[in-house]
Amino acid sequence: MQLFERVLIAVDAGSGGIDLIRYTRAIAGVMGDVMGDVELCFVHVLGWSSQSQFRSEPTTHAQALQRLTESVSANFGSGRTRCHVLHGDVVDSLLETAAEFAADLILVGHSREHSGRRSLARRLAMQAPCSVWMKPAGAAASVRRVVAAIDYSGHSAYALSVAGHIARRAGSSTCRALHVYLNEGSAGVEEYQASDRAREREAFDRFTAPLDTAGVEVEPVLVEGVSVAESVHRLVESEPVDLVVMGSRGQSRSVSILLGGESEGVMMESRIPVLIAKRRGERIGLLQALLDRRFHLQEPPRFG
Repeated sequence: MQLFERVLIAVDAGSGGIDLIRYTRAIAGVMGDVMGDVELCFVHVLGWSSQSQFRSEPTTHAQALQRLTESVSANFGSGRTRCHVLHGDVVDSLLETAAEFAADLILVGHSREHSGRRSLARRLAMQAPCSVWMKPAGAAASVRRVVAAIDYSGHSAYALSVAGHIARRAGSSTCRALHVYLNEGSAGVEEYQASDRAREREAFDRFTAPLDTAGVEVEPVLVEGVSVAESVHRLVESEPVDLVVMGSRGQSRSVSILLGGESEGVMMESRIPVLIAKRRGERIGLLQALLDRRFHLQEPPRFG
């Protein structure tokens, strides 16, 4: 399974940008079978940061491009990398570049001095037609301990498959799958009967059995609750976790509680990296349709 062939890295002008470049270097091996399989595009949007090392005087396009190129070269040498400096709205610039570059993944950082970074990651996760990986400042550059949040939907099935392949390429033999459930018939009861838990485990086994998880063992984490974000937070606080993988949306609330809003909640609150996994083109829009060379109509349009 080729996870990501083309990765767009949204580089801030401050220390967070350097941190993200180094993180990209550390995790590059899990994206493809070998480093040469992955093409990286580093993008900085001028005027993105209101607080940065460049704030004292205006930065020209040439200066910004030189600094970005030097930072990338220091970590990647002359590998398959591109560097671009753009000017304009940050989200629009990144989405347009992702479309032109045919990106499978957008990697974005979060620096403590910039409160808007998580909002940027959330907006990209909502609008991008590819996966979005958010790396908070200070998070470890390791992806061995991976958790996928699942709700038995097709989107979470893909997320669990991606989580398994990442764990395998990071050298781990296991990954965990967190499923948050609510048994309305037993609400308020402190301990579920053995039969209830057996049914939950049976459903988990049926869901995971046909999935390609790269041969890693999938450990179930079955939790009673009403909030995936809260359950993820408790798990991360109690056990070491390097990466949380989630689908972009889940089933309806009548069936499950893992919704698009839950994915956003985890991304906004998590202290560790979060990957919103999407099949390429999952949310293809007009811009993507016009710019993406991979996008072709399977049938001619019909009128009348």
